[in-house]
Amino acid sequence: MSDLSRLQRLSAQLYWGALALSVVLPLIVLVYAGRGVTEPASLLSLVPELPAGTPVSPAQAGLVAGVSLVAVLPLVAALRRMVRLFANYRAGEVLSAENAEAILGIGRNLSLAALFSVLVPTLERLILSWHAPRRVLSIALDDGTLGFLIAAGLLTVIGWAMVEAARVKAENEGFV
Repeated sequence: MSDLSRLQRLSAQLYWGALALSVVLPLIVLVYAGRGVTEPASLLSLVPELPAGTPVSPAQAGLVAGVSLVAVLPLVAALRRMVRLFANYRAGEVLSAENAEAILGIGRNLSLAALFSVLVPTLERLILSWHAPRRVLSIALDDGTLGFLIAAGLLTVIGWAMVEAARVKAENEGFV
């Protein structure tokens, strides 16, 4: 018989951490998006290449806010799936179809979040440079983003493997 107590204790802590982050993270983005809409010029700090005094219209500020809010959605979705996964682990449920689907969903959402971490700053720079003497198009891909993307891909593959393992487990239980 295996000892699940360590998994259950760690999962209880991670449950609360993921739950808190899933609530706090969108609020932080909402506050910053609201600040950008009420003070459009403050958004120029996002694009240091732009000349000081480049005009930022309310429409540009609204678009940047919208992009920021949409960009946080995959991360929040991943955190919410983590909450469900950790709740199940905390309850001692380890190999189940629900957990496998949660891991797969976490991997997919984190892959999307990694993609957004490249696309969103690029889009924000382009939006904020509309009224600049020269438009700015800058795409940045760093080691952290690549590592994040690889880890998200790994979770996705593990999720697929877990879905298959849960299916085989359910099939085997049907024979007993």
